[in-house]
Order: sequence, then C-alpha cells, then structure tokens
Amino acid sequence: MSNEPIVDAVLSSRLGSVVAPAGCGKTDCIADVVKAAGGPAKCLVLTHTLAGVDSLRQRMKEKDVSLHHTDLETIAGWSLRFAAAFPRRSGLATREPRGEDWPAVYAAATQLIRGGFVTGVLKASYQRVLVDEYQDCTAEQHALILALSQHLPTCIFGDPLQAIFGFRNEQLADWKAVTTDFPQIGALKEPWRWKRVKNDKLGCWLIGIRDQLEQLNRVDLAAAPRCVSRVIPQSLTKQDLLKANMSAGRSVKLRGEETLIVIGDKASELIRGSLAAKLKCSAIEPVACQTLGSFLAEIDVCTARDRLTAVLDLAAGAMSGLARAAFERRVVRLAGGWKPRNKITESERAALDLLASNELAHVLSLLECLRRQSGVVAFRRELLSAVQNTLRLVVRGEHSTLAEAAWHVQNKMRHAGRRLARRSVGSTLLVKGLQFDHAVIVAPEKLSRNDLYVALTRASRTITVVSATPTLIVKATPQQNVSKRGQGHE
Repeated sequence: MSNEPIVDAVLSSRLGSVVAPAGCGKTDCIADVVKAAGGPAKCLVLTHTLAGVDSLRQRMKEKDVSLHHTDLETIAGWSLRFAAAFPRRSGLATREPRGEDWPAVYAAATQLIRGGFVTGVLKASYQRVLVDEYQDCTAEQHALILALSQHLPTCIFGDPLQAIFGFRNEQLADWKAVTTDFPQIGALKEPWRWKRVKNDKLGCWLIGIRDQLEQLNRVDLAAAPRCVSRVIPQSLTKQDLLKANMSAGRSVKLRGEETLIVIGDKASELIRGSLAAKLKCSAIEPVACQTLGSFLAEIDVCTARDRLTAVLDLAAGAMSGLARAAFERRVVRLAGGWKPRNKITESERAALDLLASNELAHVLSLLECLRRQSGVVAFRRELLSAVQNTLRLVVRGEHSTLAEAAWHVQNKMRHAGRRLARRSVGSTLLVKGLQFDHAVIVAPEKLSRNDLYVALTRASRTITVVSATPTLIVKATPQQNVSKRGQGHE
C-alpha cells in the first residue's frame, strides 16, 4: 500500500488533519510517516487506548520502523507522566487519577505547556506530534494537543463518522472546530481491509455510504453487494424480533479461524448477555462493567441467604445450564438439616459454607465450583473472571476492600487487552477499532449515524442486518439536532 502523497503532505505541513475512514490503512499511514520522518528527534505518537498503542507498535515492527524514532503512548498516559514530572508547575492534584480526575490531568499538562516552562524540553525531545483517533478527543484533550501544536508540527488522524465514545459526561471536540485548527491536508480512500480478503465490492460500498449517512442519515441496503444480507422479522413484536435475531446469528457459518461479532444493544449489558447466551456466543464486557460494580456493592453489605441469592443471580446471568432454582431450593433444605439420598456436590458444599460464614473466600469458592459443573457454559466469561480476580485479591489480603481490588483488576485489564472468542456479542462502543470476518447487526434502528457506520465497517467478509425495511434510517442524536438547529439560524 502506498501512502506517499499523504506522508509527504504530513511532513511538509506545520499543522494538518487527515480524514481516515474505517479500514483504509490509517495505522499503516502513521507508521509510514514515522519511518519517513527518521531521527534523531522522535515523533510523539498519541492515541486513546492501550490496544491502540499495541496496534501501532506492532505495525511499526512489521514495517521495520525503529522504535527509537517514536514515543508511542496514550494521551492519558503521556499527560499524566509529563504533568507528574513537574507537579508544582502543572498543578497536578493526584498521581493516581480515577474516573472524573482525568480532565484535571489534561488541564494540568496543558497549563504546563502553555506556561512555557517546558518548551525547551519538548523541542529537544520531539520533532513532531501525530495523534490517532482524533474524533474521540474530548474538549480537554483537544486543548492539550492545541497547546503542543504551538511548539511542534502536529498532524491529527481521525474520522468524524466514528466519533461514538463521549467519555462519561465529557463533550467530544467539535470536528468543524478541529479542522479549523488543523486544516485537512488529505484523506485515505482505499478500502484495504476488504481488498486484503478480495472483497473489494464491500469495501467500495462502505466508502460510498459515507455520503448517504452524512447527508441523508440513511443507508440503502438494496444497493449493497451480495455479501450484505437482510433477515426480515415476521412482525415487530418482541417475540418475532427475537426469532429474527436468532436466525441471523445462527445463519453465519464460520470456516477455519473466522470470527463473528453480533452487535447488540449499546445501552444494556444484560440484553447483550442474554443474546450471547441464546446464540452460544461470548459477551464482550466494558472494562468498567456495571454488573461487576453492582454485584460487588451488594455482596459487600449482605450475608448468609441474601449473599447466596446475589451470587446465584450473578451466576445465572453469566452461565447457562445451572438449574439455578432447583440448586437454591436444595441448598436451603440442606442448610435446614435435610438428609439427602444423593451425595452432596462440591457446589452445594461451597454454598453451605457461604451460608455458614461471611468470609469472601466462600463466595469465590462457590463461583469456581459452579463454573466447573458439567454442562455449565459461561457466556459472560470476562465478567466472571473480573469478579473472581477481585475476590482473590481481597481473600489473599492484597487489598482491603472490594472496590479497591476491582479498580486494580480493571486497570490490569486495560493494560493486558482482551482475547476475543470466535463468536462474540458486543456493542459499537466495545468493538470500535476491532476487526472480524462476519458481523450481525440487530436493532439497527436504535443506532445513531456514527454507531451504524462503525457497526457496518467491522466485518471484512459478510454483514447480516436484522431489519423490516431495506432502508436503514438512523436514530437522531442530540448533537445532530443541535447541528440542525444551528444551521437554521444561520
């Protein structure tokens, strides 16, 4: 793949932006820029996630780019490290930020740069700044990059159609304002993800629907290539929609090491978990999993029978084949002195221990025993692993509270990344940036314009959409409504 025109434009521009549609070789392009830039001063390459850092590092290795020529970090990690190096000048309040602390970290790094105290350090360390996935930058992160761009040539890479994150209550940077600060100097146009598997027609169609989405807020499936199919529900009742979802998910036959992603409800972990159970898939969980937090908070304050119920509720929502109601009835009878004819199982023994003691070790033991039962299949494996790892840290005395242990488990997950099953269920937020061979999209009518684009561009071979109509009309977002009102006043 040749990125020479874009590479030349980046290296010859003081400030600029490159529009990078999904699957068009952005990671390769950034690696090519770093290689062409050479040394001795480094390129500072920033992105949002540790997975993004790993992807860029791997691509640079494949292209024989010397890692001595780049400082590759997350925006969060670099900001914290830089602000912490000059705490008095930056005004950094904490070296271990959590959640709502991060905007203050970006503000501290921005203050440090704007104050001029580190201009010499920046210019001695770096020759230029490259920022990946810029559409996901918050206003605070944009202010930081603007401050850096006052001292170093800066180019950003992103795609406004893939802006779906919106961290917590933070506003994403407005793309029109972004391209005022960083004028567009190029756009990637070749759908390499699909060309690599000789599926050029799908790649070209996905490039073509960008205008439909941006201008009309719709996609016409009737014009799609044959590898895009539609499952039509018999009616819009809940039962018929579920049947259509099941039919779509089961219709995809995987060959060899091929992968499938079923893209479900963005708002509900429980709905996605239920879909995963029915389709015999594995649910992809958010790192900051709501179910994890709720469960830990519940078992932290309850004991005995209430704690047993909480553990079994979690297990039933994460594993199939449990016979939960019968298990709980039998354990309660055993606890009351009933003498069964059959031998007490290890799961029942663990449940009885839990009823008799408030030790968290018994919660961990019960979950481990339930997972080992014959016929039991975990469809929310990431959730169960996070719960068990959190409990282990407290049981071993490495952390004194469940909340503290959970934070460390989640932090480790961010650094370690995730290993996906061949058949997975997730949301657009969880699969953005990931690639699969096949995709099934359920309830597309609930997706915003950007969510639909992200969903459609995940698969390289086939796409199956559950929809009553061939025209997908996207759900309006508050940002789109504000934009339309603003245009009306002009």
